[in-house]
Amino acid sequence: MRDFSVPRWLLGSLALQNLGRRRARTTLLVVAVAISSAIVFTGVVMMRSIETSMAIGFSRLGADLMVIAQNALTNITVALLTVEPTNETLDADLLARTQLDGIGRAAAQRVFRTEQSDFGGQGDSVDLIGYDTERDFTIQPWITERLSRPTRTGDAILGAARDVPLGTQIVLFGKQFQVYAKLGRSGAGTHERGIFMPSTDLLALAPAIKQQTGQTPPMLEPGKVSGFLIELAPGATELQLRFALLAQLSGIKVISGGSLLTGIRQGITALLGGAASLVSMMFASTALLVSVLFSAIITERRGELGLLKAIGAKRAQIVGMVLTEAILATGIGGLCGVVFGMLLLRVFEHSLVYYLTEMGVPFFWLDPTSTILVGAVCVFGAGLTGAIGALTPAWRVSRHDPYDLIRGEG
Repeated sequence: MRDFSVPRWLLGSLALQNLGRRRARTTLLVVAVAISSAIVFTGVVMMRSIETSMAIGFSRLGADLMVIAQNALTNITVALLTVEPTNETLDADLLARTQLDGIGRAAAQRVFRTEQSDFGGQGDSVDLIGYDTERDFTIQPWITERLSRPTRTGDAILGAARDVPLGTQIVLFGKQFQVYAKLGRSGAGTHERGIFMPSTDLLALAPAIKQQTGQTPPMLEPGKVSGFLIELAPGATELQLRFALLAQLSGIKVISGGSLLTGIRQGITALLGGAASLVSMMFASTALLVSVLFSAIITERRGELGLLKAIGAKRAQIVGMVLTEAILATGIGGLCGVVFGMLLLRVFEHSLVYYLTEMGVPFFWLDPTSTILVGAVCVFGAGLTGAIGALTPAWRVSRHDPYDLIRGEG
């Protein structure tokens, strides 16, 4: 028996012709999908960029608590906690004696302000800050540029307010240091104008400082520090650790910036959750739109589909032709949406992101490879959404007999 089935290429050609014949309807579908895809693409890239910025930004927030002497000064900013230079000190082994489980990491700092460092102009105030390189979690995350080599003795890290190129040799109390790295802007004065070095290097300057100033600053004595920056252990709370420290130690005060930071974290987390819900709703609404539109299209083309079945087109071929139309239309819409989304990202880059950067708030875009991958997924998702939306009406019409379709029944 001779096979009169319709070739697949013919059905694909018919799908393209049908899209071209109904240009207004096809254009509306492409525009609707493009808008949805642009929103999804822009939303995903922005969410991923915000998540990356949050990960880096919160790593820069560093300390949850700060322990300093009762009369010491502090500086609390949105960015981080910092110890202000004073002569008030604590014992270097103070926290080690408490053995509290709520302390995850504790980094000691020595902060010494001087106008006789030989750095800069005459009488230029300089904050020398010594930190523990192995335990530090509040200084090194702020590094934005560094030399392409490991650190070594005699390296210094400069705050953002110090306009000195990397690799420059600077002199502090007659001894040379090399600018190894520079920090980003934090908004904290001591952090901005400070010169950071390992505590061992700062302590090694004590004899030269004593010779030039006539005394050894209290915080440069081996058994003393200016304060401790503490990161909570998993499961611990700021309130519990704060009361435990105050109960066991005398002559201290415990500073926390956590309430503000917690509010920031919660607010951004809620924002990201809402954006994710919006993306999901956008996919669902697009699928519903395609389903309704193709139900109307198929209703108008019942006679045409009936004739195709009458000359030998199989049910799978009818479904395939309709799905091909849907995938082509929504795929083109998805591609247009990704292009439009890239333009929107450029607008954000030259407006909101530029404004944040000028304020010193770092924003890190998703890398190009991941951005291209998100765009490809959006185009694929648009085509898949079109196929899902058109599947039900296509399947329903393929079940009818050719005679009923030609007569417009069923």
